[in-house]
Amino acid sequence: MVSPSYEDRICAMFDSFSKTASRNYYRDLLRAEKRRDSHYHEEPVEYLLELLGHRDAYPSDSFVLYVDGDSCVVESETLYEALKSLPEKQRDVLLLDFWRNLTDGEIAERLEVTTRTVYNLRHRAYKAIRKFYGR
Repeated sequence: MVSPSYEDRICAMFDSFSKTASRNYYRDLLRAEKRRDSHYHEEPVEYLLELLGHRDAYPSDSFVLYVDGDSCVVESETLYEALKSLPEKQRDVLLLDFWRNLTDGEIAERLEVTTRTVYNLRHRAYKAIRKFYGR
């Protein structure tokens, strides 16, 4: 038979061990939570998708206009329709200006017109596009 003092000592040892194990387990949980919080942030899903995601691009999602044998991709269907409604010279001036980044002098050489004509064609094209968007 075991003496009562020995049983008390064994119970005290088991109690101490249980408390130490529980305390260490709780500390491990806190460390894991801190580690997780340092790597993950409460960011909106849209922001994370914008930051980390990518948008699939399909040829059918964009519209193509050609100038000088080169293609100019237009994302907006409305802008594409507005550009298609322009006379050819006005459309060419805008495409060479915005997609090819040519100066008025370079555009004038390619279209065989004066720089003032390029300026006038561009402004008529702007006016026509504003009118198209107004409809």
